[in-house]
Amino acid sequence: MAELQHTMGSIIRRERRERNMTLKELARRAALSVVYLGEIERGKKYPSALVLERLAEALGLDVFELLELVAWELRAAEQPVVLHPIGFVPAPREITPSGIRSRAVDMLVA
Repeated sequence: MAELQHTMGSIIRRERRERNMTLKELARRAALSVVYLGEIERGKKYPSALVLERLAEALGLDVFELLELVAWELRAAEQPVVLHPIGFVPAPREITPSGIRSRAVDMLVA
């Protein structure tokens, strides 16, 4: 549960920052206290379903999209590290579904 809490908080923080929102602004839009939102972002508190709905809406996401981002992050953390014995280093993989699709398209176009 602690890993889920931490991941949820880091995704919310990342999405907030990508939208150039302050902690105070997101808290206001989601009708939360700044202190509580800060605790969620630091992984100290896990948001209820209602709070997740408010946060997703305030970020311009569906709850499904927010949870999908969390799932992608958790899956990426579980992937084993593969060593490449002949010295090739793979390009860093993006963890969002759209990032992976765009990378695949880039490879096909090249």
